[in-house]
Amino acid sequence: MNLGEFIQQLFNDIRDVAQIIAPIAAVIGFLGLGIMYMGSSWPIVGDWKRDNPKAANQVVIGLLFVIFAASVTTLVTFTAP
Repeated sequence: MNLGEFIQQLFNDIRDVAQIIAPIAAVIGFLGLGIMYMGSSWPIVGDWKRDNPKAANQVVIGLLFVIFAASVTTLVTFTAP
C-alpha cells in the first residue's frame, strides 16, 4: 500500500465514521432541545434554562453544524485517479 492509497483509505474511514456519528448526535441534540423547551415546567430544567439563556441557541447552532457536516460527508466521494 503506497501513501496515496493509505490517505484515501484514511479519508474513507473518517467519512464512514462521520456518517455514523452525525445522525446519532443530531437525534441526541433534538431530544435535548425538546427537553429544554418542553421540560421548562420541571424545576430542575427551568432553573438550568434560566441560568443558561444561550443554551438553546448553542444547541441549534451545533445541530446545524452536525447536519451540514453529515451532508458534506455524504456528498464527498473519494475516487481513484
